[in-house]
Amino acid sequence: MTRIKRGVQKRARRKKIIKRANKIVVLTENSKKTVEALYQSSVGKIVVIPHGIHNTSFISTTRPKQKLQLENKNVLTTFGLLSRGKGIEYVLKALPVAVKQFPQLVYLVLGETHPVVRRTEGESYRLELLSLVEKLNLKKHVKFFDQYLDLPDLLNFLKATDIYISTSINPNQAVSGTLSYALGAGRAVISTDFVQARELISENIGRVVPAKDSKVLEREIISLLSNPGKLKKMNRYAYEITRPMLWTNVALGFSKIILELSPQLYPKGSLPEINLTHLHYMSDNFGLFQFADLNKPNKKFGYTLDDNARALVVACALQENELVEKYLNFISLCQLPDGTFTNYLSHKKKEPTVQNTQEDTEESYARALWGVCFVLNTPNLKPEVYSLAKGILLTALPNAHNLDHVRAKALTVKALALIYNSGVLKQNILQDLVDKHAKSLHNSFKENSNESWSWFDNSLEYNNAVLPESLFVASVVTKNRLYIKTAHKSLKFLVDKTFTHKMYIPIGNETWHTQNQNRSQFDQQPEDPTAMVLALATAYKITHNEKYKKLAEVCFSWFLGNNILKMPLYNSLNGGCFDGLHPDRVNLNQGAESLVSYLLARIEIEAII
Repeated sequence: MTRIKRGVQKRARRKKIIKRANKIVVLTENSKKTVEALYQSSVGKIVVIPHGIHNTSFISTTRPKQKLQLENKNVLTTFGLLSRGKGIEYVLKALPVAVKQFPQLVYLVLGETHPVVRRTEGESYRLELLSLVEKLNLKKHVKFFDQYLDLPDLLNFLKATDIYISTSINPNQAVSGTLSYALGAGRAVISTDFVQARELISENIGRVVPAKDSKVLEREIISLLSNPGKLKKMNRYAYEITRPMLWTNVALGFSKIILELSPQLYPKGSLPEINLTHLHYMSDNFGLFQFADLNKPNKKFGYTLDDNARALVVACALQENELVEKYLNFISLCQLPDGTFTNYLSHKKKEPTVQNTQEDTEESYARALWGVCFVLNTPNLKPEVYSLAKGILLTALPNAHNLDHVRAKALTVKALALIYNSGVLKQNILQDLVDKHAKSLHNSFKENSNESWSWFDNSLEYNNAVLPESLFVASVVTKNRLYIKTAHKSLKFLVDKTFTHKMYIPIGNETWHTQNQNRSQFDQQPEDPTAMVLALATAYKITHNEKYKKLAEVCFSWFLGNNILKMPLYNSLNGGCFDGLHPDRVNLNQGAESLVSYLLARIEIEAII
């Protein structure tokens, strides 16, 4: 049979397969275009799901180099099964000039010879490379590791790498797993020119060079090593832009396809396990730190009442009694003699900072009230914990009559409703306060709404869903049907503004969304989907309307990658949550607000599905 005939038969078989397929998965946009150009019946069926990467933390090269005894070295790395198509020899020829300028340069070649190659030609390629190393006088600068590395060892080597060299000499190669892994570990890359390299590598994360061109490779190695500050930024950016490629996100992509084709297979109630590792890591004996630098607490900015009050709610819901006591004590220390609270405390001195005088703290007051009332509504705590919480509440409560801001009023309604049937305070006192703030919110809605704008003021900003949620809650306490009518109407308006087909898109905080103006989509922050999940869950519990539950599930999936950038915000490694979505990437800091927002949403969604 001739080669041409075999090619015709293969093409005919592929056409049959494509015609019968419901969906076709490819790993690059270029592959999608190629298949669509060759097979018309594939158009509309192809889904691009990238090559996966492992979820590993981003760190500098310092510690990994120490661990591998590579301190003070400029480390270049290539890994994978060795074969002649790897093109290692062209990298070796690029090194003599580079090592003159960087005497501490070392090039690591990781991996055993491909088993098929070993069967046909033994170790001849490796021996040729070793001979070339000796000829070029590079024995001190090139290290071969003739072994298969398990994943932890491989990731350690990649994290010790300054520049990864992707060396394939096949321009038609569609995808390289080694390139994917290197970028996913947060390392700048110099790659030969092939499809995936052209798609992934920008000037911000590396360079694409012609195959077999040692001179260009030499020039780019020297250029990148000459600017270590820029190289560090490239490493960070490589890590950020590859988050859509996480294996968890790849799995999500395939799950969506399966759900679309076979909805009966969808595993109801399948949620990430609750992981408090990052919550513990972000907290010291005093409280929860406000900000993080990546996954490490940034102690410079101290603590906030806002974050610790939300963390208190999480701790109560999960019956984490030690955390309940810690965060409640924090709130107690923030309370001032007049019953109000300070919001910002420094790390070292545990004293109020100047920021408290520059910002209105009404919402912090209301959030503290919410946390304290949650404690009073939580069973099986120590008597002294209830006593402390009640004392804070009674001291704070007189200030609840004099609130100006709509979100503070809404949070206060939520707080007081929690203890309406608890016997902590007389129901008529609580009902009067709830009704006062609910009526104020209802009136704000009437004053600011028109045919095209059904909201409480003239803009949608942050934590929006707490406003309709509070009216659902108030309708139960007061039995006033006007409140639930306004709750439904305002929540529908907010849903219409923030949900597209099977996706939640929160209002971005870049410019907010003012009436009669375009809404902003970035930066999206976790506080908003959490507020929406809580509001929809409350609406579902009160009305038993299934549409609210379904919307809450869609909204929660924002954290898991069902968002405008298709990037997960939840960090399954430590239970943390990234700080938000920028137009081109995830904000990889994992601060307190994002963390407790995710946990609140995760707890609530489990309660209703």
